[in-house]
Amino acid sequence: MSKNQKHQDVRRWLIEWFGHQVAGGEVEVERHAGDNYFDRGWIDSLSVITLISALEDEFEIHFSNEEFQERSFATIDGLAEIIEKKRKKR
Repeated sequence: MSKNQKHQDVRRWLIEWFGHQVAGGEVEVERHAGDNYFDRGWIDSLSVITLISALEDEFEIHFSNEEFQERSFATIDGLAEIIEKKRKKR
């Protein structure tokens, strides 16, 4: 599987997960995948814990406190990149 395909698989998973949280569903999420999902009101401090847990289980990774502070962590596209970097290191 190519690097781009793996990234798209992670991105698709994230879009589907957020699609269940957002009124406009996956179409709305995909349209704004580069936007800050906290600013868009798609997720709050409690549901981010659910997201992190789901990501760690699904992709067999663990996030560091530093990664939570990264600006890219707050967008679907950025989060997909972080996950791919972590998976590559395994």
